[in-house]
Amino acid sequence: MAAKFCPPQTIELPSLDAPGTKVKLHRPFGYTKIRPRYEQISAYLETIDPFDTLPRLLIPNRRVRVRPPTLFYGWLAPREALFDYARANKLHKRHGRETLDLECIDRVLQSVNKKSGAKVPGDLLKIKTTAVGGRRDPSTLVVSLYSNYDLNRRNLPAEEAIETLREALGFEGPPKWFVDSLRWCWERW
Repeated sequence: MAAKFCPPQTIELPSLDAPGTKVKLHRPFGYTKIRPRYEQISAYLETIDPFDTLPRLLIPNRRVRVRPPTLFYGWLAPREALFDYARANKLHKRHGRETLDLECIDRVLQSVNKKSGAKVPGDLLKIKTTAVGGRRDPSTLVVSLYSNYDLNRRNLPAEEAIETLREALGFEGPPKWFVDSLRWCWERW
């Protein structure tokens, strides 16, 4: 079953640009008929800042033949702090074996979410990789609350839940929009 998407103008969230806002986007965020190669934009991706609010052009719309890059709304993941939490709360081992890094961080996120009472849906709260910083740094991880492809869901976390989780994780500042390390450019549906 194909996902249904609302027109971008009808979605109201504080993490999105206001309806009618005009933003000039550069490749890979601005659509071009010729798909850029990663080598052409890697220097740009290594230096860009994440978006404070998501430009409406980057909200998926099935009425358009191409889909935008995937962006995650969240914070850069401080690996060492999350691993320290995992060790302190015995989340780094499972069934007598060491867990993988991402699996361990996912466990930390679910544990903090539950203990803080933030009630962010578990299927949305994930650890993801971002192209910000470039592919040469595989440690560039994002604690993702949701993506631009989740905006039509009815159970997106409320601002209060996001703030509760931010405080529980000890992050500074509001979440931002980070581009995915794999789906960083426009593609056909």
